[in-house]
Amino acid sequence: MMDILQYPFFQRALIAAVLLGFSLPLIGVFVVTRRLSFFSEAVAHSAFTGLALSALLATPALPTVISFAVLVAFAIVFTLHRTEIPSDTVIGVYLALCAGAGILLLGILQGYQPSLFQFLFGDILALAWEDVWLVVVMCAGSILAMLAMWNALLRVSVHREMAMAMGTSAARVDVMFLVLLAVMVTLSLKLIGIVLASAMLLIPAAAARNLTYSFRTMAVAACLIGGLSSVLGLYASYWFGTASGSAIILTAAVFFILSVFARRA
Repeated sequence: MMDILQYPFFQRALIAAVLLGFSLPLIGVFVVTRRLSFFSEAVAHSAFTGLALSALLATPALPTVISFAVLVAFAIVFTLHRTEIPSDTVIGVYLALCAGAGILLLGILQGYQPSLFQFLFGDILALAWEDVWLVVVMCAGSILAMLAMWNALLRVSVHREMAMAMGTSAARVDVMFLVLLAVMVTLSLKLIGIVLASAMLLIPAAAARNLTYSFRTMAVAACLIGGLSSVLGLYASYWFGTASGSAIILTAAVFFILSVFARRA
């Protein structure tokens, strides 16, 4: 078990997996509670469009993708507050819009664009040390941001009308949270890919919701499940010689299935 730790690529993957396994589920607690799981898919499509736009305009990829994802987040919040349309429908509209725009831009571009697919299907075992430092910064920043907005976000998530009556600006909270979610998902796409990023956002938080009865313990349990799934999944991929991302996802899924049976009726 300790032999694999001598390899630098596994050390980097383990550090990144544990950090993302703790930080993404912390955000995922509110994603699950507020029924925003569809949003990560919309961000993935916006990232695809942002990458195509970056290639077309010859601009730096990561700033362009993040800027476009944040723009989509603002557009979603604006539409939600200007209409009575359910949130899943609004997100679906922008998902389709981003997908269509991405396909249109790909048609304009000439030749094969490997960076588009590399960005969306990252490999955690291929991370360099500069990627690990990026993970450290983004995870630390996301945790600090979540702690700063925790009370306001909790009030809006539990009882929106009461939170607004108490003077909390629901629109501002929505913007801050969705922008944070968009930035974290976009950065995670480059590092670990959309499938693993979405899984780390949703599965640990869903498992924790089955096992706990308070928001605070749900957040703690989600972070623990995410971190433990990352470690066990990486070692499972080494033992069975399979893809690390899928092993982490399946390990988290095992925790979720166990939580379903452990949940009291």
